[in-house]
Amino acid sequence: MEQGATNNSEVEDASSYPSPARAWGLVLLLTIAYAVSFVDRQIISLMVSPIKADLQLSDTEISLLLGFAFGLFYTLMGIPLGRAADRYNRRNLIVAGMTLWCLMTAASGLARNFMHLFMARLGIGVGEAALSPAALSMISDSFPPDKRTGPIGFYNSAIYVGSGLAMLLGGAIIQIVSNSPPVNVPFIGELAPWQTTFIVVGTPGLLIALFIAFTREPERKEIMISEDGGAVELSLRDVVKYLWGKRYLYGPVFVGMAVVAVVNFMFLAWIPTLYIRVHAWDVSSIGYAFGIILLIFGPLGIALGARLGDYFAARGDKGGHAKAGFVGSLFMVPGMIFTPVLPSPELALIGLTLIPFGMAFITVNLVTAMLRVTPNQLRGLTYAFFLMVLSLSGTTFGPTLVALITDFVFADEMKIGYSMLIVSLGTAFFSNFAIYKSIGAFRSEKT
Repeated sequence: MEQGATNNSEVEDASSYPSPARAWGLVLLLTIAYAVSFVDRQIISLMVSPIKADLQLSDTEISLLLGFAFGLFYTLMGIPLGRAADRYNRRNLIVAGMTLWCLMTAASGLARNFMHLFMARLGIGVGEAALSPAALSMISDSFPPDKRTGPIGFYNSAIYVGSGLAMLLGGAIIQIVSNSPPVNVPFIGELAPWQTTFIVVGTPGLLIALFIAFTREPERKEIMISEDGGAVELSLRDVVKYLWGKRYLYGPVFVGMAVVAVVNFMFLAWIPTLYIRVHAWDVSSIGYAFGIILLIFGPLGIALGARLGDYFAARGDKGGHAKAGFVGSLFMVPGMIFTPVLPSPELALIGLTLIPFGMAFITVNLVTAMLRVTPNQLRGLTYAFFLMVLSLSGTTFGPTLVALITDFVFADEMKIGYSMLIVSLGTAFFSNFAIYKSIGAFRSEKT
């Protein structure tokens, strides 16, 4: 990285950004795309029982499909695709990625064995890895720094809207498909209801990709400039060196969010199965209940979290967004501990509301804080590193740790709630401590 490189954010003015209507139109499309990505990746969690029965899989193999298969290439491709988002046309990158993951979701419906479904999940991970680094970079270039929390929060609400719709619509689609005549595909044969569901869910996103293809790429802002006034060209080594040099800042954020992601993905993956196995609920009932919780309490956590973070920041606290994120981490703890083991399914649902609420509170604030101090040329790759850490921890360890404990410690699939409790107890302290440490790191940072 060149000596004397600076950030030109102070010379940007509001008139150089897109109009509010155009900017928010872009945010809306990208948010819909992000919601679709969560529908496509999470729909499988409602179909664990029929997939397990038809393909004769163990809980551990199911956990690999829920997490590792998706997360492996989502992680591996995140770095090069994040780098591409910093250097090339971000809109085209998103369109290509979305087309791929939608096709791979539909292809999941043609799977006949574990490896077929595993490879389709890999493809979904590759496609979805292209979205968020490019999308958040585009959103940051569409709004002045002091107006970004709202649009970033709106974009991140898709995590809960998409996951909620996966439960709500997924449960309804599964019920409709199960009560409909079998579907026969040439050269494939008769499809099981879970296979038809994948095809039905995977195809609509292609239309959203088409709409995004007609949006305009925003002009890049807050570019690092050298002493001679030119834009700094950064190699991957430069970016890694920059992040390592600020490990006191990025480290607590990455570690805290990584541990929180383990809990988040654990609940997303196994709550439907917990209710079906332990509480004897049917797929549509838990899909409806869990979907409503995600749709209401995720966006509510984002809205209140963003307001609290902006309130702290407006009072001159440079660690204000991180402090608001820490508040969110405290909300999660009771839900993490009590939800998996409460004997009453209705009381457990009340505890479950704290998981998406607290997670949303944390995410909107830590992402806002991180992007605010990250120069433009580094945003895509920095967020790709961020997603890499979250994916390695969340999509891999969240579902799989529970399955390993259930299969090899308890050797009883009815003990899945206690497996979830063990994982929750092991993560609660570390996540809260790391997020708390990030408050001081942001306060010490010069912006």
